[in-house]
Amino acid sequence: MGLLIFAVVTLLFLLTRRMWGRLTGNPLPQVTARPGGGFLAGLGKSRTRPEPTVAPPKATGPRLARYDCDVLVVGAGPSGLMTAALLVRQGVKVCVVDANAGPATESRAFAVQARTIELFRSIGLADELLARGVVTTGIRFHIRGRHVGGLDFDRAKAATTPYRFILMAPQSEVEEVLLQDLARHGVTVRRGTRLTRLHQTENAVTALVGERTITAQYVVGADGAHSTVRQQLGLSFDGDKYGQRYLLADCRVEWPLDHAHFRVFMNRDRIGLFLPLHGAETSRVMVTDFGDPKAEFDLDHLQAELRKAMNLDVTLSEPIWTSRYQVHLRGVDDYRRGRGFLVGDAAHIHSPAGGQGMNTGLHDAANLAWKLATAINEGMDLLDTYSAERHPAGVRLLKFTDRLYRVAAGLRGWKAWLRDTAGPFLVGRMSAAPIPHRKSFHRLSQIDLGYRPSEINVNALLHSLKGPLAGHRVPDARINDREQVFDLLQGYRLHVIALSRKHLSADEITVHTGALQELGVESHLVARVEARPHARVHRADDAQVFDHFGLTEPDSQALYVIRPDGHVAWRCDELDFEACRRFLATVRRPVTQQVRAA
Repeated sequence: MGLLIFAVVTLLFLLTRRMWGRLTGNPLPQVTARPGGGFLAGLGKSRTRPEPTVAPPKATGPRLARYDCDVLVVGAGPSGLMTAALLVRQGVKVCVVDANAGPATESRAFAVQARTIELFRSIGLADELLARGVVTTGIRFHIRGRHVGGLDFDRAKAATTPYRFILMAPQSEVEEVLLQDLARHGVTVRRGTRLTRLHQTENAVTALVGERTITAQYVVGADGAHSTVRQQLGLSFDGDKYGQRYLLADCRVEWPLDHAHFRVFMNRDRIGLFLPLHGAETSRVMVTDFGDPKAEFDLDHLQAELRKAMNLDVTLSEPIWTSRYQVHLRGVDDYRRGRGFLVGDAAHIHSPAGGQGMNTGLHDAANLAWKLATAINEGMDLLDTYSAERHPAGVRLLKFTDRLYRVAAGLRGWKAWLRDTAGPFLVGRMSAAPIPHRKSFHRLSQIDLGYRPSEINVNALLHSLKGPLAGHRVPDARINDREQVFDLLQGYRLHVIALSRKHLSADEITVHTGALQELGVESHLVARVEARPHARVHRADDAQVFDHFGLTEPDSQALYVIRPDGHVAWRCDELDFEACRRFLATVRRPVTQQVRAA
């Protein structure tokens, strides 16, 4: 009887998932029976190999004989600088302009999430970034001055990333890392240069920047919440502002607690935040502002408000930066208009809850840059997929930060009293269970963010739903005692990884490495071998690499095409190099065509 109930519940669950997939336009991937798997292994699976539908590539317009640059990046914040840093690695000529006279000196944004550190690692900048920040492994919650629990990322069991923490690195430090990288590549930012007019034609954009006219193939607006590029493109920025205002300061904090943990304080209508920046020397504090928004304030006023929110004896001194601001929630409907694109705050602004804003802008840049480079260098138009992928990610971000903000900071009156009364019990129970730590880290770190199947995210053949599907982030994994998967995925370029849990002979290695080389992209063979180590094989001594990539059977093999931004472009649970070649032809020109063009 119990088995029957289990079977009925399972059937209902599967039917519900499929109905939901049809309603949302995001159907479940089709799983094909593994050859020779037997009757039980094939239950519920298609017995014929599906033919993936891959849209043919669209050609871009003719390239003009002369541009001032290929891409004009307007704005030298983190999103704009990352866009430029990734484009120059693809051989694209970039011009970066910024209206400000110099780089930011204030900390502004502060939280660098795991997925962002992975991006910096892929371009060789992770060590520089990590050296400029403070690692915090969780968030501690205080209600009415009493510690009631929190999130501990050591308990997240996030084996797919080496960065199981939040890096507290001020925005100014992140910008400095990127500025130094651009300088090494011969790119400097033109400061004090404001864009005032933008005009598009079929083949170019013309921008009036200061007193100079710049002609480029494309323009990227990374010029913040008051984006001139967005206005010139005619894109609306719908949304509203929250009722609350905040005071913040980067200063010295003396109090009875340590300076190593991110802390949130809730006390009736007030909320206070403490963020570690440079140990006891400098920290950031924020508190709800109930004063006159036009009146000036000093550190003593902020300190008095902070004591009310924290219910602690806290003393502030040596301010580096103070500010008052009001939180907005706004977003555009489309990240593209013709040859113009938006990234970062130009496309979406929201509350600082969860430390998501700067990270999301950096991944806007990572998603866009390789598609721009493909259009410019190879004449392949994948640019519509930028908004199709990043706009849903932006909507998800706005909804997520809005929920966090309303629970923690948006409550007033009896709702705030209820939160403070029930909160200690609820947060305490949450802190004792393992799942909240894991779920919270995966969401905050953005390592669970993926894209839907499309012409550039294709599941060609699946024998298992384990491992990353097309559009999902690529996990890290141990290959052997010297190598990780992330060690292979360097340089912000397309990669092909061939995986074989089956032990390969010397002849098979020769055949497979030859087939990989003919694909014309950076390729890697990760496999178990029959005899001694082979120079052309990353010998998989650790099963983790197979487990993370869904190779569950002793003879499992798979091919993955990895996008420059670290997401799976194509997956096939067999070593079908011809099918891989056909897919690559839809996202890049074949090698023979590249040679003729050169």
